[in-house]
Formats: sequence, structure tokens, C-alpha cells
Amino acid sequence: ASRWLGPIAGIAAGLGIAALLSSMGLSGAFAEFLSSALLIAVVVFGVMFIIRRLRGAAPRPATQGAFGGANNASGESQQQPMWRETLKPAAPAAAPVAAAVAAAPVAATPKVGDDNNWFVPGDFDTPNFLKQAKDQFVRIQAVWDSGSTDRLRDYLTDDLITELKPQLTERGAAPNKTEVVLLNAELLGIETVSDGHLASVRFSGMLREAPGAEAFRFEEVWNLFKPANGGWLLAGIQQIPVEFAS
Repeated sequence: ASRWLGPIAGIAAGLGIAALLSSMGLSGAFAEFLSSALLIAVVVFGVMFIIRRLRGAAPRPATQGAFGGANNASGESQQQPMWRETLKPAAPAAAPVAAAVAAAPVAATPKVGDDNNWFVPGDFDTPNFLKQAKDQFVRIQAVWDSGSTDRLRDYLTDDLITELKPQLTERGAAPNKTEVVLLNAELLGIETVSDGHLASVRFSGMLREAPGAEAFRFEEVWNLFKPANGGWLLAGIQQIPVEFAS
């Protein structure tokens, strides 16, 4: 942060604020006080501006979708998944699904209790739900690696497939193999909507993008949608930058 404060202080000093106030008939002490206050205001504004820039753009809305469909009611590394945004410096090559779904970092991760609409029913089988969610995570990644749009329809909504299709076309027949080295899952909450239910699951762990490559850490929130008459489908993915990861 100090490398930003130096130029800001230099700008304020260059303006000769204290001298200007003295020439207006204000006492030296009072002029010095006002100039210090103005300098502090400039520094605070600068710091707030920098923080906003570092946080980046707000996450774009996730298209409708979630995990499990017809089959389920529902720089370190040099490669990154085409749909998964890297959480580390990387030279982009063939990449998996989350990067295409979530091209921007997340400003905030939804948590149970942040919104009165989010809840987990008392009789909800959370352990079984998370087990299925982890199974679907692995299956969806494998289907993405295969490049089969038809198979993706079993797990993703049509809107999300439409968004991802250009990525598959661009990749062509290039082989892609993602190994899930370690996978954790946490249910953040469920929300009832007019046409079904939404659920958010936080996934974290380690992935490897090529045989022999170094595994890298990832953390992201999958937004799942379940229509009234159907299974859970992948709706969207929110990346959690390293500095905000748990």
C-alpha cells in the first residue's frame, strides 16, 4: 500500500495547500491543520479506489442450471480447465469448465443466514445430497473433458450449454484430462423460487490438468437449480479468489 501513498502525498504537497491557505489570511497552525485534513481525505479516497480496483468487477449473473439431470434427479500450473477460472498465474492452454462459466472473481460468497430466503430444511438429507453433488462434480468434469455437448445436457441446462458451446468448438478435438485429486463439498443453503429450488454448494480441493502436472488448489461455489418436475442441473459457477478462499 505504501507505494501508492507516496505519489498521492506528492501530489498534495505539489499543490502547496498550506501556502495557499496561509495566503488567504488563515493562521499557520490552522492552515496546517486544514492541509493535513485534505491530505488525509485524498489518501483515503486513493486507498478506496485501489481496493475497488483490486476487487475487480462484480460477478456476472449465472445462467440457469445445476448438477445431475437425466441420471440424477439434479505462475504454477500451465493448464487450466476451460470452464474453471484459474486461481493462480497460468499460461492459458486447454482448460476445464469453470473458467468459461465464471470469467470474473466473486465479490462475496452466499452464506446461510445472509438472506432470509436461504435455508436448509430440517428433514433434508444433506450428507446424501453432498455425496451426489461430489459424484456429479467428477462426472461433469469428465463429460466436459470428452467434449460431448449431448452428454452435457444430462447435467447442465440448455442456457448454460449454449454459453459453453463456443469453448468446446474452440477446443476442437484437443484431448483434455482433468484429475480430481481432492474434493470437499459444503451446502451453503437452499432457496425456494417460483419454478423450483436453488441450492449453492461450495466445492474445494485439488485438481490436476495433465498427467504428471502439479496439482493446484481451487475453490468455487456451484449454483444448482431443480425444477418442480426434474432433477438438479448445474446453473452456474462462482470462482472464489485465493485471498477469499477458506
